[in-house]
Amino acid sequence: MDNFKHFNISTDHENICWAEIDVKGKSVNVLTQEVMTDLANIIDWLEKNTKITGFSLTSGKPGGFIYGADIAEFELYKTKHDVRSHMEFVHGLFNRIENLHVPTAVGIDGIAVGGGLEIALTFDYIITTSSNKTKLGFPEVNLGILPGYGGSGRAYGRIGTAAVAEMMVSGKPLIAEAAKNIGLIDQIVNGADDIKPAIKSWLEAQNQKKPERGQRETKADQGALEVCREKFLRKVRVEHTPAPFAIIDHVKKHGHSSVAMSAGEMDVFPDLMVGSASKNLRRVYYLTDKVRKTARGDSKIQKLHVVGAGVMGGDIAAVAAMSGLNVSLSDVNSSAIESAINRSANLFARRLKIDEKIAAATERLKADPGGDHAANADLVIEAVAEKLSVKQAVFADLEKIIKPGAILATNTSAIPLEDIATALNDPSRLIGLHFFNPVPVLPLVEVIWSIHSNQDLVSSGMQFAGQIGKMPIRCKSSPGFLVNRALLPYMFGAIEAVVSGENPEKIDQAMVDFGMPMGPIELSDQVGLDVCLDVGTVLGIAPGAEKLLKSKCSDKTLGRKTGSGFYEWSDNRAVRSREPLEPKLSDDISRRMLAPMVDECKKAVQEGVVDSSDDADAGMIFGTGFPSFRGGPINWAN
Repeated sequence: MDNFKHFNISTDHENICWAEIDVKGKSVNVLTQEVMTDLANIIDWLEKNTKITGFSLTSGKPGGFIYGADIAEFELYKTKHDVRSHMEFVHGLFNRIENLHVPTAVGIDGIAVGGGLEIALTFDYIITTSSNKTKLGFPEVNLGILPGYGGSGRAYGRIGTAAVAEMMVSGKPLIAEAAKNIGLIDQIVNGADDIKPAIKSWLEAQNQKKPERGQRETKADQGALEVCREKFLRKVRVEHTPAPFAIIDHVKKHGHSSVAMSAGEMDVFPDLMVGSASKNLRRVYYLTDKVRKTARGDSKIQKLHVVGAGVMGGDIAAVAAMSGLNVSLSDVNSSAIESAINRSANLFARRLKIDEKIAAATERLKADPGGDHAANADLVIEAVAEKLSVKQAVFADLEKIIKPGAILATNTSAIPLEDIATALNDPSRLIGLHFFNPVPVLPLVEVIWSIHSNQDLVSSGMQFAGQIGKMPIRCKSSPGFLVNRALLPYMFGAIEAVVSGENPEKIDQAMVDFGMPMGPIELSDQVGLDVCLDVGTVLGIAPGAEKLLKSKCSDKTLGRKTGSGFYEWSDNRAVRSREPLEPKLSDDISRRMLAPMVDECKKAVQEGVVDSSDDADAGMIFGTGFPSFRGGPINWAN
């Protein structure tokens, strides 16, 4: 048998053919066109070989099976015809694996998602390890598509309507035990070394006969589909992200036959693939990968000290402790430290779940009222009041006690680092690490550098962000950096429109119709109108908006926190009409409202505040909730 570039092939004394996928030039296995061609040649050989008694597929890369298709190659398919032609080739190939004349088994240790799960489902018997790193799933919905290699029907045949619909619509992977419980896989073994013996035992027991597997259901369970629709689609709009709606319709239409469901993918997938939502979601996938790569490397930060135990400082400390760092937390108010520690306990319980992990994280987070641990910290983050004089005083004191090589960082949301650094003898040690509230939820960290900053420390800041699971965007020090520079003119522009007589409810609804999590007026109430005014004073604000905000601050109607602002608030929810607007009106309002945001993003690129339009779009998506299916403000505007 010929040698293959991406597979290692051997045949044992019992004439079982063992194939190991080991994609050359890739750190993980993905189904590129080259890999598919290799696989087709292997199947050609198997179909002609009458001596083979069984066929097995495993991975030659430890700790991972197949991560799906090569997403980068999706861009080769420009038209629906291109997409369908590729699908027809792969469907034909996977059908041939399914119809081989000998029993087949696949062994999975690690990730098997997307096309990786779809190829596994073509085998008669699926074995996985019990490792908590073994995950099986259909994440395609996150790219605005559905499984496209026959996986929907093959999974439906094994697990039925409710389970397959939830897997595809949620995009969430299953651990091995959960997959076994619903019938997606057949056997679990302890570790990777147990896979091949288990495969061999099963294949030999079949005595060269393929097992028969019936279809679990003979028609789609309509009740289960409605449950799935209610659970996942209640707040989703088909005009924004059509894929989850198409998935439910697909299962409903083809529930009579798993074979028809697999084939039916070719009627749905191409339209989704070439649609704007999928194109933009794929763009966000590439942006996410790009940002994560900037966070790779060893920050050499193991000990963190946080000054300021308010909501931001306390949550930064908790997230860092949860990520494995030893953290100390100081504040002039000891009750603030106590509150932060109590909040962290809830976060640890919610995220870590296992008692030992919760206890370890709790042990790593220390109350430090006197700030004594700052002297031994590798990184000190200041998260005190957004007042220049206060921050300067904190850093002047810290510089006297920190160890050589330690990094000083400010969590300022808008104050230029050059202004803060005037309090330091060595301003090169100061960088910005601007987190976003709520810190445990929002992934963005703006890593700020000034004309004084040591770039090695800036790189360490990027790596630190990755170390604690965040997405860093590198920004030059300037008022508002990226996100606040672009977000606040959008908010103030909307307030100015209200001053001019526009209906705030229509403005907010238009932006929700566009895909924003909430509109700019409601967001102002959420942030606090006093905070908006304070930041506007630093960054600039139109006179009409400033006058209205001053009036509301004078009346103590500050938004959600006082129960009244632009809206009345009940149970932490703004009381306003939420009826969708007529599309033309909604589109007109959203374009006008977003113009200042787009303009500031473009200026930030032109002025070198961020390195590229990609970084600007990524920052606004990860930091403000700008809808992923729009691809970012600049991408949308273009």
